[in-house]
Amino acid sequence: MRNFKFTMGLTAEKTRAIYAGQARFILVETDQGLKLQLPAATFLEYVNADGIHVRFDVKIDANNKILALRRI
Repeated sequence: MRNFKFTMGLTAEKTRAIYAGQARFILVETDQGLKLQLPAATFLEYVNADGIHVRFDVKIDANNKILALRRI
C-alpha cells in the first residue's frame, strides 16, 4: 500500500467536464512529485460552486487501485 498527499485546485468550469462525462480521469501531482491519474468520478462529492479546492490523502494498493481518498 502506498500513501500520497496532493492539493487539487479546479475551477467550476473545469469540473463541469467531470459532470458532462468529458473527463474520465484527472492527473494530479503528489507532494513527492509523482503524477497520478485518478478516476474523475472519485472527486464528484468534493465539487462545490467554486469547483474543487481541497487537500487530499490517497491510499493506493499494489495494483494501483484506490483504497481510500480523504480530505485533509
